[in-house]
Amino acid sequence: MEVVAVPSVPKQAHLYTSADEVINSLLDLQPEKWGLPPFQDWIEGTLPTEPWYISGPVIKGFGRGSKVLGIPTANLSPKGHSSLLSEHPSGVYFGWAGLSTRGVYKMVMSIGWNPYFNNAEKTIEPWLLHEFTEDFYGEELRLVIVGYLRPEVNFPSLESLIAKIHEDKRIAERALDLPLYSKHKDDPYLSSSLHSESNHS
Repeated sequence: MEVVAVPSVPKQAHLYTSADEVINSLLDLQPEKWGLPPFQDWIEGTLPTEPWYISGPVIKGFGRGSKVLGIPTANLSPKGHSSLLSEHPSGVYFGWAGLSTRGVYKMVMSIGWNPYFNNAEKTIEPWLLHEFTEDFYGEELRLVIVGYLRPEVNFPSLESLIAKIHEDKRIAERALDLPLYSKHKDDPYLSSSLHSESNHS
């Protein structure tokens, strides 16, 4: 019998060495590895999910997005979102981002511990796929997450991490043009009042 382990506690994969495979969540299960028919849910490298929502002011992160990776992220604080984050496994997601004074943009987002940098706490790091000429720290950012790309993994080098992030971007940009995902660009949540509820379900 083949055994697949799905640890419920982050950073505990080393405790499951007897399993044939350890995965981050059931989103990452690939039955074809075990001779079973593959799931039919995946579309052009993406897994559609029920939309979920999160918002908050843009905060300063570790400063490595732009300086180290060349990828400027618009970070959100995980504080106040613990319940929502516990419902969604760490990994790379995508969807739409709304800035109240600027508009709505495609985005790809990492949620997790960033094992390459060995974060001590879970982070929320959306990358808005648009060239901005100025920072917007403190502005209200609203996200509608519509799909999943891949699990959070470690990388052997900074170069391989950067290459994978750009691959995530290409997949997300292309997928968000599909009607399945593009319809969510008009979600009223993206342009809701700055003072309304920051979590939506």
